Amino acid sequence: MKVIFTDVSDFEYPIVSRFAEDNKDLAVEIYKESIDKLQDKDFDADILSVFINSKISSEVISKLAKLRFIFTRSTGFDHIDLKACKEKGIKVCNVPDYGSETVAEFTFFLILSLFRKINFSNNIGVKFSRGKELYGKTIGIIGAGKIGNNVGRLAKSFEMNTMYYNRSKSDYLESLGGKKVELDDLLKNSDVVTVHIPLNEGTFHLINKENIKLMKRDAVIINTARGAVLDTDSVIDALDSRRIAGVALDVIEGEEFSGREMEIIRKKESYGVLKNVLERSMLRNFENAILTPHIAYDTEEALLRIVASTCSNILKAYKGLDVSDVVA
Repeated sequence: MKVIFTDVSDFEYPIVSRFAEDNKDLAVEIYKESIDKLQDKDFDADILSVFINSKISSEVISKLAKLRFIFTRSTGFDHIDLKACKEKGIKVCNVPDYGSETVAEFTFFLILSLFRKINFSNNIGVKFSRGKELYGKTIGIIGAGKIGNNVGRLAKSFEMNTMYYNRSKSDYLESLGGKKVELDDLLKNSDVVTVHIPLNEGTFHLINKENIKLMKRDAVIINTARGAVLDTDSVIDALDSRRIAGVALDVIEGEEFSGREMEIIRKKESYGVLKNVLERSMLRNFENAILTPHIAYDTEEALLRIVASTCSNILKAYKGLDVSDVVA
């Protein structure tokens, strides 16, 4: 059985290499590059393990005649064409629980950075701006899964008020004093809006040019989920017009194009791609916008959990056992 790992980080590489060494019955190939940069390779694999940088489109899937499983080393799976996988009988699995504490902690790092204006008040020559405290403020949590629940737990320790928007009631957040509300009410009444939901058709541009106007002028937005849950145009307009006080984005629409500007120019990419690149550049010009390169999940502990879960699932697939965390 042939197994291919792509998007393997320097931290993951020795762990995956040991897995390959310990399981010689598997033909394991390991690549640091994303799959779009490996199109010249023989990818006729039975199992493929990827990260979010690899876009598994129907075109990619059509070239993998033997493929039976895709294990994404992430919670999100919007980078994989699930419909095409279903048509080909390919099972797709994710790692849902690896970073619920990790991402929640990073979320509060971003919140505190915005509230205390660390992004720019620590730069020599920049005028000092006084920050605010979190005590008594209201946090609005969009998505009450494990990450959202952990954010609520941390908010409680700061004695913040909590409201949340979710399809179903969260007994955990309710036990902390949280209140389930509709999205518009959350946006109107929160001092901090933080996003913790997957990207799908129903959540695409969930915060947009219409409802962002409902927010308080001194409120901030945090996004550690998926970039396209926010309409970037609307965020830029809101910052430019001082409609909101700030944003901290660990994810942003088109983040996969970051660092590929010369390649984009050479390939004469579409307006949509160029727009994504320009928007990221524009956001960097706002002193009240913090951009981090999709690292909320990135701790040693979380990466160890990701690789361990993925390798365990691969062995289950090899042995003909039921795999875990099937999303399609």
